[in-house]
Amino acid sequence: MWFEQFYSGIITIGFVAGACYMSYPFNKWDVGRAFRRNYCTTRRVELSKRDHRLTGNQYVISGLESISDS
Repeated sequence: MWFEQFYSGIITIGFVAGACYMSYPFNKWDVGRAFRRNYCTTRRVELSKRDHRLTGNQYVISGLESISDS
């Protein structure tokens, strides 16, 4: 019947919402922020480009040790 479709819709919405919101506690626990990378400001975008230029990977956060002395 038509009402049987509600169950599958609710289950699907529940799994999708769980997948969307499940990363928040793990990111909070792992890196201390809600998101691993925050591109909300131009400064954050510049830092990401800097990390990509210095290390070759934008997901590897670079510090002072990645800048050569010469």
